[in-house]
Amino acid sequence: MTPAPTAPAGTTSPRSWVWGIASLAVYAYYRVERIGGPLPDGPLLLVANHPNTLIDPAVIQTAAGRCVRFLAKSTLFARHPFSPLIRRSGAIPVYRKKDPGVDTSRNVEMFSAVAVSLAAGEAICLFPEGTSHARGRLEPLRTGAARMALNSYAAGHPVSIVPVGLNFDDLARFRSRVTAVFGRRLDYADLAAGFAEDEATVIRALTARIELRLKHLMVEAEPRHDLPVVERIDRLYAAARGASRDTRERLVRRRLIAAGMAELRRRDPARLAEIVAQVEEYRASLARFNLRERDLDQRIPIGEVIRFTLREGLLAVLLGPMAIATAVVFAVPYRLTARIGRWAPNLESRALYQVIGGGLIHSAWIAAMATSAGTLAGTATGIATGLALVALAVLGTLAFERESAVWRTVRAFFALRKMPLRTRSALRRRRRALADALDEVHAWIESDTANQGH
Repeated sequence: MTPAPTAPAGTTSPRSWVWGIASLAVYAYYRVERIGGPLPDGPLLLVANHPNTLIDPAVIQTAAGRCVRFLAKSTLFARHPFSPLIRRSGAIPVYRKKDPGVDTSRNVEMFSAVAVSLAAGEAICLFPEGTSHARGRLEPLRTGAARMALNSYAAGHPVSIVPVGLNFDDLARFRSRVTAVFGRRLDYADLAAGFAEDEATVIRALTARIELRLKHLMVEAEPRHDLPVVERIDRLYAAARGASRDTRERLVRRRLIAAGMAELRRRDPARLAEIVAQVEEYRASLARFNLRERDLDQRIPIGEVIRFTLREGLLAVLLGPMAIATAVVFAVPYRLTARIGRWAPNLESRALYQVIGGGLIHSAWIAAMATSAGTLAGTATGIATGLALVALAVLGTLAFERESAVWRTVRAFFALRKMPLRTRSALRRRRRALADALDEVHAWIESDTANQGH
């Protein structure tokens, strides 16, 4: 048995309080959804796409269900405002060629630290694309993940490889959804058996296997323009076909729609432009009536209307003032946070700027108001004011989201009451026609691909 490696100097075990803060920030900014079973025990290598800079590790740690150590570029450990937190998170530095002044020979230390962690049964996560980006597709993977897994296997410490797909509905929008998809454990025992004979070939083969699995967990669509279209088509199609709103099924649909759009853009861009134009025209028709996709199918019995009115009316008495107070009290820091996002150098950094900047601005705002209250009415009042404002920021945001959803439902109900039945029927016919066109395009692409394969 190969002796267990020893930890290089400078490595630090993860601190739970660091990830506690990160998880709070993630839950405050995003609505996090998780798909996939629990992660296996023992040595584990997570491999993920990387669309959202330092937010990605926080999302994975929040959803993983076990403590994870991350690989991070070495420049984050020194000349960076958050270097102390990054070091205390248990991250392991990677020395990249693209970073100026970096000694890449020190990657020996990185591989040694990873080997120690895996031999100890820990979970390691890395982003094998090698850099964060918001291009909406998986870039060619580096071979480091495969090399780590195969070396650990050869040393007598078989590692579970689990791919993780991170799917953001809107990278930088507050309270938008992020879905973390934890895939099935990747089987590579057949490759590991030949590792000693031909390392380079086996490493490339495992890297290709990881890349293929990762692609199946992602919606590959350019985030500024294509992803919104994918979401609109999905909502239209799901409503027309009565499809499930289950998170997993929604993700599968959107992945297929994105792949179909990419293939159609390559083969028949004019047809794609025509379909997108029809979808946008249909969406504009709904918007004229202040309706959402699923509103067209509402058939609400009078009894349900009465129950809804009584229930939500009573809740509005409690939640409405809280939602209004939150909007008023935190209007200034909220707007300042939005402005900070504009300073970000790129889309993949915008959420990070807003999460950190927003946290600091809101904290300073609460501290200033609590200090003012304490100065005017005493220390106890200042402390109580600070605690009350923290509670208002959390509970008020939830109340605001709920009451906004109720208001949209009420508005849709009255809009449908005013809409002539023939107009509603016409919109539903257009929706069915668009869904039929999408099915035809999908069948054509599959048939053409099958024919090319032969």
